[in-house]
Amino acid sequence: MTEDVIRGLPDLLKRHVCTLKKASRDDTNHQEMCRSQLKVVDFDKIPNEYARGKGWRGVPKSNDALYISPEEKWYFIEFKNGSINSGEIYRKLYDSLIMLLELKILPDFEYIRRYIQYILVYNSEKQERIPPSEGRDETYGYFLNRAKTEKKLFGIEKLEQYLFSETHTYSKADFENNFVKVMEETENQAGE
Repeated sequence: MTEDVIRGLPDLLKRHVCTLKKASRDDTNHQEMCRSQLKVVDFDKIPNEYARGKGWRGVPKSNDALYISPEEKWYFIEFKNGSINSGEIYRKLYDSLIMLLELKILPDFEYIRRYIQYILVYNSEKQERIPPSEGRDETYGYFLNRAKTEKKLFGIEKLEQYLFSETHTYSKADFENNFVKVMEETENQAGE
């Protein structure tokens, strides 16, 4: 996020700005899934503040990061370095949206459907069900490129248009190429 975007954030979000590298950290395995210095909101910090003083038995779940581009497009980002549980993913999505709506940071679901994208970044080395094959990956990639489409996994595509303008499932390398580099270039152009 650019400094202009950060200045425009509500205080609750502004207090939790960090790098994408920090937000992608898997504390269990002591590794980051991304090394980018792009600024994001560490959205994992929001539920505790949101629930403070409400007397609830638990706190909501949340996505790992929130990025807002200079064009004011929003991106929820979830990093999964291990197994992926669709029920847990959906819970994080719904809880994150409910918090933003109830805090009046987002106006309504129409805004969400129009301006927010969801990105699930997974560790392809831990998700492969069949042995990796460079030739198979190249062939698959070739056909996806020709069809001008991207690989969508884990049922996330069901939420496209229903909850989000777009959904993406990226390996770490795909995330670097399709999101990080694009946003770094966008931010550089916005700063010019």
